[in-house]
Amino acid sequence: MEITTTVLFILTFGSILILPGPNSAFAVGQALKFGMVASLVVSLGFMSATGVHAILVFSGIGLVVQEYSAVLTVLKWCGIIYLVWLAYKSFSSKPSKIEVSAKEISQLKMYFSAMLVSLTNPKALLASLMVYSLFISHEFTYLTQALTLSLLAMLISFTIYGGYSVAALALKKHLAASKLANKIVGSMYLGAAGALATK
Repeated sequence: MEITTTVLFILTFGSILILPGPNSAFAVGQALKFGMVASLVVSLGFMSATGVHAILVFSGIGLVVQEYSAVLTVLKWCGIIYLVWLAYKSFSSKPSKIEVSAKEISQLKMYFSAMLVSLTNPKALLASLMVYSLFISHEFTYLTQALTLSLLAMLISFTIYGGYSVAALALKKHLAASKLANKIVGSMYLGAAGALATK
C-alpha cells in the first residue's frame, strides 16, 4: 500500500472511532470502576472485535449480514440489554464510591464483555463495511491490503479506546470520594445503551 493511502486510512478510521459512542462510554465506565489493568483489557477486547469486523468484511460475510438487517437488529438489542444490566448493577451497588478491585471481575470476563459490546454495535460493522472498501486498490494484492488495513484498524482501536480509559483514570481521583461515583459509572453504561439504541 502507498504511504498516502495508509495515512488517509488512519485518519479516516481514527476519526470514526474517536467519536463518542457505546464503545467509548463502556471503556470509560469500566476504567472508572475497575482501574488501569481493566482499562487495558477492555481496549484489547475492542481491538479484537475490530479484527473480527475486518475478517467479516474482507471475507464477504459482512455483505450477507448487511442484506439481512434483522441480524443487526437482534445483535443491537442484545448489546443494549447487556449495557442496561451493567448500569443496574452500578446503580444498585452498595459502596458510595468507586472501588478499584481486580477481584470483582476476571480479566477474561472483562475482555469478552468489551468484545460483546463492540460486536453488538451495528455502527462498528457498518463503518467497517464502508471504510475498508474505499482503500482497496487493484494495484496491490487483496490479501496484503486486507491484512495491512486490518492490523492498522486494530492498532487504531486499541489506541483510541485506551486513550478514553486513560483520560477517565486521570479524572478518577476527583471522582473517587464522590457519593455520586457509582451513579456516574451507571450513567455511562446507560448512555452507551442509549447511543446504541438510536443507531
